[in-house]
Amino acid sequence: MIYDVCIEALELFCVFDLKGTRTDVATRVAPLRLELPNSPNTATRSNDVTLCWVGPTQWILRASLTAENRLIPQLQPDVSEGMTSAVEISDTLQFFSVRGNEADSVLAVCCPLDLHGTAFPSDAATFTELLGIKALLLRVPDGFEFAVDRSYGDFVDDNLHRILGTPLTVEHTGQAAKTVDL
Repeated sequence: MIYDVCIEALELFCVFDLKGTRTDVATRVAPLRLELPNSPNTATRSNDVTLCWVGPTQWILRASLTAENRLIPQLQPDVSEGMTSAVEISDTLQFFSVRGNEADSVLAVCCPLDLHGTAFPSDAATFTELLGIKALLLRVPDGFEFAVDRSYGDFVDDNLHRILGTPLTVEHTGQAAKTVDL
């Protein structure tokens, strides 16, 4: 079936896994002047920074890679303060974007969540399963963005294109890119 969507593997982001209570995380991100999400499984955005509250004491902070040099000294990932921590996980995740009129239909094929706007609103962000793999899923304007462990990137990309019924461009180290008809 052909869906009215655009699927894209996104460039690397600067990502931190923050652990701590809401109060502790608020103190840790205070230099960023970021508003914390009001409830679990939601995200707030400010310029190029997204802060997701994904567990009772787990937070994911995502920013453009160009913000990394600014964020590291502000978040102090090498410093544990009480029960809080900040660990950079930028190179462990592959982000994808699924946007378009039928983005929810494409994700419904591979994700068990109810993605209707009333159940997964515009500020939603949570960990879920996508194609049997743990994934961080965010609602964005006109669709979704999600991240999986980078080692599953090719697998996810291949399966998303199979859902669309479109050719996949595969790149192998040391070989030129080639198009594979599915």
